[in-house]
Amino acid sequence: MTIRQEYRKFLNDNFKGLIIRQPLFYNWDYGLRFDLQVGETNTDEYFKEVQRRSIDLFHSVFYPNDNLFFILMDYKYGRRKIRFTNFAFRQISNLQIDEVFYTVNKRLYEPSDKFDIYNSAIIKLSANRLGINNILSAIGNADFPPRQPRLDGYGFSTNKQIYLINIDRRIIFNMYDDRGLDIISSDLETIQPIYQKYNNWILDCDRERIDKIMNKNGL
Repeated sequence: MTIRQEYRKFLNDNFKGLIIRQPLFYNWDYGLRFDLQVGETNTDEYFKEVQRRSIDLFHSVFYPNDNLFFILMDYKYGRRKIRFTNFAFRQISNLQIDEVFYTVNKRLYEPSDKFDIYNSAIIKLSANRLGINNILSAIGNADFPPRQPRLDGYGFSTNKQIYLINIDRRIIFNMYDDRGLDIISSDLETIQPIYQKYNNWILDCDRERIDKIMNKNGL
């Protein structure tokens, strides 16, 4: 079975009908949305808190030896491709070319737009191979050049998106930028401890919806 076949089977078995795209939280029934913002934007203290919260939430989802799918998506401009030398890949220890499977997602956001095309890369690895601090920091810096590190080494902003899928625990993690991140699961019981431990970080505008989902199911 190829990586792509294994990836598609995993989604079909555990997240049937889900399309991997942002906003992940609104695309699935069981999920949490967290607020990473504290204090005045674009200060060192602000980004330290973004980093602290995102790392804590990552470690609530992934244990070091957990198996995961690392998904990198990038909007396709002309002939641009995802290069093996890109920043995100460099944060994966001992990554080999034959570990990466490339594919293309068409009409991901706009069904009628033939130019809505995203290049994607799928990698299966263990969580302890990820330089997650740098990856999350780069996502948090996306809208704030010239802050480093960055997912793209050029331009004002980036169209790159990263999804981390825990194969063992059936949870999907997506930090969309410095504002927040989404965690969805194939079942509510798996995210119950995260909901309880980090309840104060839940995004206020989605708190009512999240509380109803969790409480309705006796959690």
